[in-house]
Amino acid sequence: MKINEAYGFRFSQTLNQSFHELFAVGHQRVMQAEEYKWDGMKRGDGPLLLFQYTLSGKGRFWFGGESHDMTAGRAFLAEIPSEHLYELPDESEEWEFVFILFRPQNLSVEWNGLVERMGRVVELPPESAPVVLLQTMIHLARKDHIQDGFKGSYLVYQFMMELYRYNEVAKKNRLLWDDKVQQAVAYMEDQFMTIQSLDEIAAAVGLSKYYFSRLFLKTTGSTPIEYLSKIRIRTSITLLSETDRTIDDIAQAVGYANGSYFIKVFRQWVGDSPGEFRRSKSTIAFNHFTFD
Repeated sequence: MKINEAYGFRFSQTLNQSFHELFAVGHQRVMQAEEYKWDGMKRGDGPLLLFQYTLSGKGRFWFGGESHDMTAGRAFLAEIPSEHLYELPDESEEWEFVFILFRPQNLSVEWNGLVERMGRVVELPPESAPVVLLQTMIHLARKDHIQDGFKGSYLVYQFMMELYRYNEVAKKNRLLWDDKVQQAVAYMEDQFMTIQSLDEIAAAVGLSKYYFSRLFLKTTGSTPIEYLSKIRIRTSITLLSETDRTIDDIAQAVGYANGSYFIKVFRQWVGDSPGEFRRSKSTIAFNHFTFD
């Protein structure tokens, strides 16, 4: 059975405003008997942002002079126009995929951040939230349930946030982390009160400072020092909430040399000083406070 469903959208009530513009969603299967090749510099429908996810078969995506085989579970992200190409290669009998296209206005920063974090080609299981949402959007389009620009804008933003969320959740899954990164995190959680420098953490796992920093950032989404700060601030929140210890005492307990620097770092992460947080003068008196 040939699958070729593509649904386009043009909503005047949200055009040229701050809303996000859904351009198209679709589900296609292309076969070897038909030519399928898209050159990102020769299309006339841009500017657009494209996310295309492979369900079965194999396609090929070219970007920056590099070739990527798009097999089941792989997706690519591309801007239109840009120097990229995707096609059904000669050795592949078919390529089945789902896709979404939307305008870049008011989303360029978020999109670029996503590409920086996830890369041009990403691995996503079929049950992941972004893939499920995209398939849901295709179903809604098939039933003619996307009938205004506000719904389209909501779905585009929801899709972007699901990609961000999936990426961050994956980075928090320690079972997927490089062994050296897991060792570093365990070391920081055990020794955060006394660690003095990045060099000390890198040395503890037997890596150079520069290689370790790149590996840690790529794996966790945070620099080693940011991660260390999270541990320290998370611990200080517990101490502020559950004890009467002084600010200076808590600062030293979590690894800061003095209260002044601790206050500065705490405000950067939480938005209030430790004293303000404890007194709840500028925050609600929370029963539970989630910090990440």
